Amino acid sequence: METAALSPNVSETALDGILSALQRRAGIITTIGFTLFSLLLLYMGWLNRSEAVWTAEAGWGYWLGIVGGSMMLLLLLYPMRKRLQFMNKWLTVKFWFRTHMVFGVMGPVLIMMHSSFHLGSLNGRVALFSMLIVAISGLFGRYFYTRIHYGLYGRKATFVSLHADSVALKKKLGRLFEVQPKAREMLKQYEQKVMEAPESSLASARHWLTMRLMSARLYPMVMSSLNKKLLAAGYRKGWDRGKVRRKQLRIRQTLLTHRSILRQILELHFYERLFAIWHLLHMPLFVMMVITGFVHVYAVHAY
Repeated sequence: METAALSPNVSETALDGILSALQRRAGIITTIGFTLFSLLLLYMGWLNRSEAVWTAEAGWGYWLGIVGGSMMLLLLLYPMRKRLQFMNKWLTVKFWFRTHMVFGVMGPVLIMMHSSFHLGSLNGRVALFSMLIVAISGLFGRYFYTRIHYGLYGRKATFVSLHADSVALKKKLGRLFEVQPKAREMLKQYEQKVMEAPESSLASARHWLTMRLMSARLYPMVMSSLNKKLLAAGYRKGWDRGKVRRKQLRIRQTLLTHRSILRQILELHFYERLFAIWHLLHMPLFVMMVITGFVHVYAVHAY
């Protein structure tokens, strides 16, 4: 999502959600580092696909499976921390969510190293593919989560706060809209359409796509229109080129921020539905993974 500078008039939620550039950079660097480390571990497992260094049955290979499986089981701590009252003081929900994210990646990675990319027995295959399905499902859930929160670990977005930010920005553009009422009317119509929230998931998807395409055409058109008015005003008032450029940049930043907020409102309607559907599917998949994992561990040790 695009970011832009805001004035202090805009509410704290907009500042948290749109202008935390430093925090986002740190998050991107951390994500890239963690991804590269995970890929390195998978590459080590691939190099050992002939089981020249470790095997799944004993030694390091065995313990990789134990640790990876334990991580997958410990994923339950996050939903338990949110729902069980006696766990309310067991660190913060944010901590357990981060742990859930890390274990949700590292568990499958260690188990893939444990297996050295071999499918093995029937129960092993079932357990492995169940885990992979849950891991892939988790990636989708992570993406949906970030679209309805301010970043991966941020607060949940709300329609009221986002709409308040939109109103504040429109007031900031008020004087410019006085000299270009057509631009104000175009943005007003677009915002009204964004606020319409279709009830069905399919209609919501169509609405999301239509509004994104409209946004891509509308905002450049509004920027161009306002810039022309600003150039004309600058010429009449004798502004130098630098002053005109600074004012144009401020208009662009404000309009980009307005577009970002409306897109977040649009996504809030759309991704909340997707996240609810995903949540209904993810838990049964996780239960299936736990059951097949226990069967695999039992079969390995019993036979």
